[in-house]
Amino acid sequence: MKSKNIVILTGNDCRHQYFIHHLSAEFSISEIFIEAGNFPSPSSQSKEESIAWEWFFQRRDDYEKKLVKKSAELKGKNEPRTTYLDHDEINSAQTVAKVKKANPGFLAVFGTSILKKPILNVLPNQCFNLHIGDPEYYRGSSCNFWPIYQKKLNHLSATIHRIDQNIDTGEILSRQAVTLQKSDNEQTLLLKPLILGTKLMIKIIKQWQGGLLQSFPQNKTGKLYKKADFNPEVILKFKQMVESGELNTLIQASSVKTLAGIEL
Repeated sequence: MKSKNIVILTGNDCRHQYFIHHLSAEFSISEIFIEAGNFPSPSSQSKEESIAWEWFFQRRDDYEKKLVKKSAELKGKNEPRTTYLDHDEINSAQTVAKVKKANPGFLAVFGTSILKKPILNVLPNQCFNLHIGDPEYYRGSSCNFWPIYQKKLNHLSATIHRIDQNIDTGEILSRQAVTLQKSDNEQTLLLKPLILGTKLMIKIIKQWQGGLLQSFPQNKTGKLYKKADFNPEVILKFKQMVESGELNTLIQASSVKTLAGIEL
């Protein structure tokens, strides 16, 4: 008999807490594994870059904390065991053994290190990743940032896909573009793929519970973005886009009015 256990593998930032809160409010979770993050802090080449870097992360933290404050009010279905892992410990033999012991039927993944073969073999073809982007265009890290930076707001998306041996190349179960609004700013745009993707993961888990999962292969492989690509130089250019009004002009041109707005 196939296991009905849902296990979460995720990171330790505010956005990951939001993901945990919403899944826990919908389902009984067997176990949660939380991996410590290791986002690089590259050296700035100028005072302006340093200011921009601090500006970006302060604003991001403020918006994410508001989001998590609301999600923390949700009541979980149960009190699952939570295991905290050091960075990259998620692929260790000890962690693989713990995941096996949790006997997952569905492994919901968001924001961890790249999962390697030993842990993927625990649940072949049943590991599902929330990718806050469209992997046919953007793979890897910060894929909610690059469409904004590149002025391609139509690619702001969320995707649930199976995890395979490569990075963000597995079969897609659900993919959807975010809805843009005239009131958006750079931070609401960054959060919308997370909010949408969490809803998509809930939908996919319900389909799995009903035996209704369907997936389709990706038609093309998007560009792979690494953590090192996200650096003070691009953040300074991003800040200039925001403060010059260039991003707002782009939002106004790309947005549609909707009653289903997201208030932050």
